[in-house]
Amino acid sequence: MLKQIVVPGVALVLALAILPARCSADVDDTAVDQLFSALRDKDFSGATAHFSARMKAALSPATLEAAWSQTYAAQGPLLSWKILDRQNLPGGDEVSVQLTFQSSTAISTLAVASQTGEIGSLFFKLAHSNAPVTAPPYAEQAKFHSEDVTVGGYKLPGTLTIPNGKGPFPAVVLVHGSGPNDRNETIGANHPFADIADGLSSQGIAVLRYDKRTLMHSVMVATVEDEVIDDAVAAVQLLRARPDVLGDRIFVVGHSLGAVLAPEIAKKAWPVAGIVLLAPSGRKLPQIIVQQARFLGQASPAQLAELERQADELSAHKMPPSETFLGATASYFYDLDARDEVAIARSLDVPILILHGGRDYQVIDEDIRIWQNGLKGDAKVRVETFPSLNHLFIAGEGKPGPAEYDTPGHVDRAVIGTIASFIENGGGPPARQAASN
Repeated sequence: MLKQIVVPGVALVLALAILPARCSADVDDTAVDQLFSALRDKDFSGATAHFSARMKAALSPATLEAAWSQTYAAQGPLLSWKILDRQNLPGGDEVSVQLTFQSSTAISTLAVASQTGEIGSLFFKLAHSNAPVTAPPYAEQAKFHSEDVTVGGYKLPGTLTIPNGKGPFPAVVLVHGSGPNDRNETIGANHPFADIADGLSSQGIAVLRYDKRTLMHSVMVATVEDEVIDDAVAAVQLLRARPDVLGDRIFVVGHSLGAVLAPEIAKKAWPVAGIVLLAPSGRKLPQIIVQQARFLGQASPAQLAELERQADELSAHKMPPSETFLGATASYFYDLDARDEVAIARSLDVPILILHGGRDYQVIDEDIRIWQNGLKGDAKVRVETFPSLNHLFIAGEGKPGPAEYDTPGHVDRAVIGTIASFIENGGGPPARQAASN
C-alpha cells in the first residue's frame, strides 16, 4: 500500500508496513495525541520515535521536518487536532485526523498498529482556507453551462463546461500537478482550474476537469501512468466521443507535473491538436526538491546537506530502487527520469504553448530553458513569461512562497487570453495522420 505526502509542486509516496492486528480506539487516540503533540512542538525526532521500523527507514526526522514545514509553514501554529474517522485495515486502523492551524484546517491520515500503537503510514494534505470557489472577473456565466461527467475506469467525478450555442466546439483537458488534487486544483484559497475552465468556456472552448485518482481512491501509485497519464488519456477519449466537441480540435493543457507529462499524454491519446504546458519543470525532481528547500530557507544546514546528499545519490541512480527519498521510492523517480518528455514533444509535430510565471519559485527559468533548448528550431513552439505571476499564474508581489497561496486570487486574465488565442488561432489539426485506434 502507498500513501502520498503533499509538498507544493511535489508528490511524495510512503511505503506502508503491514499492521499486525486490529487497533482499539484507545490505541488510536494515544498514537494521534503523541504524534501531533510532537509535531506541534516541532520535535521531529520525537515524532518519528512513534513510527514503525519500516517508517523510520523511509522517513527520517529531517525529511519529516522538511515535509511538514513545506506543507504547513504558512498556516501558523498547530492549535488542535481531533479524530474524524476510523477505518479497519488488515491488522490495524486507518485514522483520519482534522488539524486546526491558526489560519486554516487540514486533514492528515495515519495507519496505527494495534497493541504497540506504532504508526505505519502518514499522509499530509495541503491546508485549505475554506475560501469558496468564486467566478473570476472575466467569466461570463451566461455564455456556458456545466455538466457532471465521469472519467476513466476509476470513475473519477469531473465537470465539463460547455459553451452555449450550436457547437461543436474546440475543447481542452486540464491535467493537474502532483499530489491528490481535486478538479479545481485547489491550492490554499485558490482554484486555478476553475478559473481556466470559466475563462476559456466564456470564449467558446469546452473544458474538462476531474478529481485526481489519488484524491478519490487509496491506490498504489508506482508510476506516473497510475498517477496521471492513464486518466488524462481517458479524459481525452471522453471528449472525442462527444458530438458537441470537435474531435480534431482537442488540446491537452497541463500544469506543473501535468505539463511535464502532457506530451506523453498527447502521444497516447493521439490525435490531439496541440498542447499547453503551464509551468513545466525540466530538471530532475530530486534537484527541484533541494532547490525549493534552499529557497524557502526552512531547513537547517545539516538537514539541507542530507537532502542534497540523498538527491545526488538518487539523481545518479545509485540508490537501490526500493529505498526512499522523502518517502518516495527510488523506483518512482527512476521511472520519471526514464521519460524524455521534451523528445516526445518534439516528435508530436503539433503546436506547443509554454507559459511561465516570473515569480514561480518552484519551476524556475532554468526549467523553461531546458524546454526551449530541446525544442529549438521548432516553428510551432511558442514560449511566454508573465513576470508578475506565481506558480498558479496568479499575480503577487515580493518574495514568493507558499504563504501567498492562502491569499484568494484568480488566474491572470492575460493567461486565459493567451491560451484561448492559441487554441482558436495558433493550434490546429495535427500535422500527421491519426494513428489507427
